[in-house]
Amino acid sequence: MKKKKRKRGWLKKFLFLLIIAAAAAGVYYWYQKDEKKEEPLAANAKVEEVTRGTIRIMTEGNGQIEAAETVTVTAPYTLKIEEVKVENGDVVEAGDVIAAVDRESVREQIEILESSLSEMNSTISNMDRSGSSALSAPVSGRVKRIYAEQGDVLTDVVAAHGGVMELSADGKMKVEISATDDLKTGATVNVSFLDYEEEGTVISEEDGIYTITLEDGENYDADLEAVVTDENGRTLGTGTLQPNHAYLVECAYGIADEIHVDEGEYVNAGMTLLTRTNVQYHGAYLTMLEKRSEVMEKLRELRALEREPRLKAEKKGILSGLSLADCTVAAQDAPMYQLILTDSFWLKAEIDELDIAGVEEGQNATIVFDAFDTEEYEGRVEKISALGQNVNGVTKYTVTVSVPGIDKVKTAMSATVTIVTDEKADVLLIPIDAVQTVNGQKCVTVLRGESQEIVPVTLGLVNHTQAEVAEGLQEGDQVVVQGKSDFEVMMDMMQQSRSHIQGGDN
Repeated sequence: MKKKKRKRGWLKKFLFLLIIAAAAAGVYYWYQKDEKKEEPLAANAKVEEVTRGTIRIMTEGNGQIEAAETVTVTAPYTLKIEEVKVENGDVVEAGDVIAAVDRESVREQIEILESSLSEMNSTISNMDRSGSSALSAPVSGRVKRIYAEQGDVLTDVVAAHGGVMELSADGKMKVEISATDDLKTGATVNVSFLDYEEEGTVISEEDGIYTITLEDGENYDADLEAVVTDENGRTLGTGTLQPNHAYLVECAYGIADEIHVDEGEYVNAGMTLLTRTNVQYHGAYLTMLEKRSEVMEKLRELRALEREPRLKAEKKGILSGLSLADCTVAAQDAPMYQLILTDSFWLKAEIDELDIAGVEEGQNATIVFDAFDTEEYEGRVEKISALGQNVNGVTKYTVTVSVPGIDKVKTAMSATVTIVTDEKADVLLIPIDAVQTVNGQKCVTVLRGESQEIVPVTLGLVNHTQAEVAEGLQEGDQVVVQGKSDFEVMMDMMQQSRSHIQGGDN
């Protein structure tokens, strides 16, 4: 029995050597045959036409759906909850009932607000409703800047400049210079501007910037260029005159009618700076009226709640973080629940480091959910994380894609996103399998009648199925798309035969 087994093994090895010899002869013939241009196409080759169209470079990533916006809903007033009508995970529409509340607790809140309203009414009735037409100087000082002009709405002037006028409140001006010399605090210097030269004092230094003050004067206007010199007349630096302690005069209402002072003029506290019109009501009076309106609005809401004592959802969303319970008190402004808004979601997808460079904010994306993978939805790249995560030697980055609100989409659903990272329209296209590399040059085989010609080409964008041809071909050219070569097919057959023989020996 042992001798027969060795004989069969010898026979299989002989057959294997015979196949190898036949394959070698075939390979030799394949390399030695004449390279004629006029030869039939390989059986596994096909011809494709150069077409004009659009090519896209795309990358894919997988991730899960998250809430794009979650709002926390707080108790509008301190109320007793009778019965909670919802649970975490419920989808609610605007107007759906969240909880029933105790009507008596609503009445208690109404009484509190009615008492507050009564006090406000008393305060308002005793207030001075009319505002003063005169705006007076709040402090003594010299007028350095006047921002308001006749006809200006004074609140607009304050919003733009911080005040309607600027006073020098301490009787001093200052100039700041950058000096290379080491000036001592308290040193005396000369400050020159226009036709004036005044003595100044160095009062401080910070990061090489020296502040020098001098006595204010009638014509010492702000923003005048000044030169600072030492006792020998040597220039130490230049700067602009500014009030040492500027006082901005504010104004809460009215329209400027007449300006009563000039820049450079010294004013005493209480002196009229300007007069104004449209001052029928004082600012404090108007503020109190606004507060009263707010209380009235709350009373209106509470009375409606008294008629129908139920808390309702204001928007559509998914409930989470529900803290309400039956027969408990919800304190005013305390969180009651969170609402995951369903008008949009985020898809947090992981993109490979080799593709992330082509992903940019604003790019369009196509999303397919695992739960209903025959449907496609449009999205948009909103954010790209700069922090990568390396898992098993592969680094990926999180890309956030906005997803429109879809009724059947739920949080934590898995999805695949496809992002178009580059795109060209109206370009020449060929199948990627038609491209060959000969001595480092990209080429294609072009069919011209019965002849085949190898043509060098310059490629543009290339994806998994197509290549853009920038130079070398024309629309309508016929290119040969090669399958596996005869040699590759023969080697596959040899490998299969060898595997079969080796399997028989075991």
